[in-house]
Amino acid sequence: MKLKSLLAIAIGSTLAATAMAHEAHAPQGATVVVKIEQLDPVNGNRDVGTVTISESPYGLVFTPDLHGLAAGVHGFHIHQNPSCDPKEKDGKLTAGLAAGGHWDPKEAKNTVILGRMTPI
Repeated sequence: MKLKSLLAIAIGSTLAATAMAHEAHAPQGATVVVKIEQLDPVNGNRDVGTVTISESPYGLVFTPDLHGLAAGVHGFHIHQNPSCDPKEKDGKLTAGLAAGGHWDPKEAKNTVILGRMTPI
């Protein structure tokens, strides 16, 4: 089966990671493990765990294995680009901006966007 195209995953207001940028062919049950980092443009990014992405008969399953996060709800979404590098906007360098907008393969714009997932 094909492992769906995965872009960037972001967790929390300043958390992000990079996943596969291109569609890959993989056997049924294939998994991808994505490193998750907390973005910190001042002190440098820090490792906060991984998210394992696997196929199931119902679609992709995202299984987080995270540590060192503050207690509470954290956002979870996929971005357009496989980069969490800083990028300049309006003359200001912004952490993680190279990831682009939320993944929206069906061009739903502000309705149901596949890259916006439920909080964890």
